[in-house]
Amino acid sequence: MRAGAARRTIAADISMPTRFPPARLLPLAAAAALFLAGVPAPAQQPYVTDDAEVTPRGEWHFQLANSFAKLQKSDYPNLRQNTTNFVIQYGLAGGIEVNVDFPLIAIANSRSSGLSSVFGLGDVDLAAKWNLVREPADGSHPAVAVDLAVEFPTGDTKKQLGSGLTDYVFNAILQKSFSATSVHLNLGVQFRGNTTTGAEGIRTPGVIYVVGLSGARDVSPTLRLGLDLNGAEVHKRSTEEKQIQLTAGGNWAVLRGGTFDFAVFAGWESAPRVGILVGVSLTP
Repeated sequence: MRAGAARRTIAADISMPTRFPPARLLPLAAAAALFLAGVPAPAQQPYVTDDAEVTPRGEWHFQLANSFAKLQKSDYPNLRQNTTNFVIQYGLAGGIEVNVDFPLIAIANSRSSGLSSVFGLGDVDLAAKWNLVREPADGSHPAVAVDLAVEFPTGDTKKQLGSGLTDYVFNAILQKSFSATSVHLNLGVQFRGNTTTGAEGIRTPGVIYVVGLSGARDVSPTLRLGLDLNGAEVHKRSTEEKQIQLTAGGNWAVLRGGTFDFAVFAGWESAPRVGILVGVSLTP
């Protein structure tokens, strides 16, 4: 689910469930694929979609990002959310990477609601990604990876910092390079829990299908730009809830062994309405 931008060149991805996601998400992926056909893809941060790369054995990778989002009107009395996310990754033998990430969340509520704004630790996530197949130099076949993640209910539910649920997620990743362009496709399924981070995301618990597509290009030796489109949907009895987010951003290699990461994003349904993200990715 998470991966660092400092250690790769170009990428694009999509999360792939064991069965196809709801049909309404497929046109989104198709539209993004057409649009991104000429746009190369960056590494993971500042994007939501994951790539097939893993941290090399015995090495560490760190990511820090801060996002500020204006929430949907349907989220009232929640108005805005600021999330600072820390990610620590380590490479094991056999093309396996393990990571932990934990968010610090601040939610601004409407004064007229009588609710005070809140701040604290959100739900902590543990994940492992396995690069099953690497893409050869001749590009004859794509790279393939899978990841498994468990998110624990460490956030305070009374303050809306945590979901109170344990989430289990499986994600399959395809990554293919086309000259200066790399495309990643993830299709994933969340078997349990929901997708909330603080006040953001799908609140309905259940089986949630996820699809994502990202692409990016190195426009100079130090600058990479790209796009990312993600969607998720859950159906539970008569309840249907979705989230869609489009992100545009990039990575600027102004740091030794790392990048400055930046993005703007817009969302619909249960995703934040608009927001910005800045962060750094470092490989010591």
